[in-house]
Amino acid sequence: MPYVDTPLTEVIRESVSSAWGLDAGDAGERLVGGEESAVFRVGAQVVRIGPAWRTTAELEWCHSIAMAAAEEIPEAVPPLPDHAGATVIRVAGRPVSVWPYIEGSRADDDDECQRAEAAELLARLHQVLGSQRARFGPRPVGGGTVTTRAIGQDPELDTWVRAFDAEARWTQPIHGDFYAGNLLTRSGHIVALLDWDEAILSPPERELAWAAWEFGDGLWADNLDEVWKFVAAYKDAGGPADPPDDLTLRSLVRERLLGEMHYVDQQSQGTELTDEDRSYRQRQQERYEQLRS
Repeated sequence: MPYVDTPLTEVIRESVSSAWGLDAGDAGERLVGGEESAVFRVGAQVVRIGPAWRTTAELEWCHSIAMAAAEEIPEAVPPLPDHAGATVIRVAGRPVSVWPYIEGSRADDDDECQRAEAAELLARLHQVLGSQRARFGPRPVGGGTVTTRAIGQDPELDTWVRAFDAEARWTQPIHGDFYAGNLLTRSGHIVALLDWDEAILSPPERELAWAAWEFGDGLWADNLDEVWKFVAAYKDAGGPADPPDDLTLRSLVRERLLGEMHYVDQQSQGTELTDEDRSYRQRQQERYEQLRS
């Protein structure tokens, strides 16, 4: 999926300078990534410009999850409140937020050490957010998340997901998009967890399945051996989610794949996809079907 080309305009720079006292007099440095939001480094901070369809209320809620996690988890990167205590302002219809800049490079989900660290970090994250779950009400209505926007695409899967959620032992805040692209490393070790826009209240088993799929290279591997190794590492680290059985793992991964495919299809309308994008999309569809059985 192509990265957005939203610019750090003069109007946004002036608004950021006023709200945060940040010297954003130049165009900043566009950072790598950004399928939905554009991110610019401005000195020791990062200015993040989201899509217009993301509401202020849902982002403030997501940011509160990040701030709660950061109270006990050093890797969790929270937003910086402005002079009024808000973490989101709207400029020209878009949500804008400011974050500390963290030096690092994208995590490598093929690296065994980083896989183990990711499982341990996810276990700590679920422990902390699970203990604080009484603090958070439902996510405010807004643009939704990847999976919620795909409801209705597969009625049979929807029925299974509703039963899974109804029978869950509890729900708690989860990051919602825990994969290598939202983790930064230095010297081969994870130092930061970013991008909380997909945060939701959910049984933690959902995120365990999703993260295990990502770090177990489930999309491209011939089997799920590495996926199950991630689950085991998470449990060894004290993660509170129950290990999923085979049907639960496959169904939750299919939920995620369906959501991602639907989301990309919607976001890419009118955009010419690259051969790499088309190949990736085809592989997602193949694995979605393979996991059905």
